[in-house]
Amino acid sequence: MTDIYEAPEFAAEAERRGPVAVVSVVGELDIATAPELQAAIAGLEPGFEELVVDLSGCSFFASSGISILLEENARGAREGFRLVVVKAPREVQRIFDLTSVDEMITFRDA
Repeated sequence: MTDIYEAPEFAAEAERRGPVAVVSVVGELDIATAPELQAAIAGLEPGFEELVVDLSGCSFFASSGISILLEENARGAREGFRLVVVKAPREVQRIFDLTSVDEMITFRDA
């Protein structure tokens, strides 16, 4: 019998809380699911002062996601909003430490 791996369900849900936009990521973010994160961010009503990307429910985070975060950080600098990332679980957060992304982007605990 062959076991077939099925990735956990992925979701990127966005909402506005006054001047703060929040995008919550649940599941595995990889090259196949990264467009869902991009779409959630793109779907936000403009004019927020802070964009919070909550990775506390993220179980895997690939380089495609890192690219999105770096792009949003640069866009925030241009457009006048602050990107803040809620830390992922420790085993996922390690990718940010290894790539020094944690030195370029503001992370905070949940």
